[in-house]
Amino acid sequence: MSNTEYKILLIEDDKLDQTAFVRMVKEKELPYDCTVAASVSEALSILASKPFDIIIADYMLGDGTAFDILGSVKDVPIVVVTGAGDEEIAVQAWKAGAADYLIKDFDKNYLKTVSITVENTIRHKKKQDKLLLLSHAITGTNDSVYITDLDNRIIFVNKAFCETYGYNEQDIIGADRSILCAQSPNTPRPVSGWETGVWHKQKDGSEFPVSVVESVVKDKDGKEIAHLGVARDISELVLVECRLRAINTELRTGNKPLY
Repeated sequence: MSNTEYKILLIEDDKLDQTAFVRMVKEKELPYDCTVAASVSEALSILASKPFDIIIADYMLGDGTAFDILGSVKDVPIVVVTGAGDEEIAVQAWKAGAADYLIKDFDKNYLKTVSITVENTIRHKKKQDKLLLLSHAITGTNDSVYITDLDNRIIFVNKAFCETYGYNEQDIIGADRSILCAQSPNTPRPVSGWETGVWHKQKDGSEFPVSVVESVVKDKDGKEIAHLGVARDISELVLVECRLRAINTELRTGNKPLY
């Protein structure tokens, strides 16, 4: 288990259950900074002024239910605690956006699984945040990004790709990567003096020079699962290079360029 201190908001209106939770945290020496709220209104007031890593909310509260918390809080993972026999409510809470749920038993054995649930829930939230950040970065970049599966079929493109290549997303997803290449991808045509440049083709057949970086995507076990490509239109760079070469030729030979 992580040694990071987690800020936890426990929403529980039963004094005995509040005490049992706090005592469990102390006895197990869990790295939790716990705040206790006894109602929905108190919880929402606390949440308005203090950040938390996770919320553990009893389903039935004096002035509402855990669904009131689920409907008001979006950025903090919530674990809903229900009584034995209320498993259907727990599933409904999960479908409504709860990160997980715990079934409260009479002997309070459910407290034994709290640390595992907290660790798994926060770890999952961090992964989600990382994926969201990556998604925003890929979506917002001006470079054309495409991902292909192991059969070379395109499974993802970003907005810049669609704008550059002239495809709608539904037109290109599932197509073979070779549709992008002006020639066979195994024999790329050099682009002027740019060693990394190749020629790609837009939907209308127009060819244009791009600088392409491709890499392998692997899972946590090192198994290859996809290929990532990042292409940048270098038409202007090539045009500038051609003009510079023409000027250089003029200086050496005295002949003016033909444009």
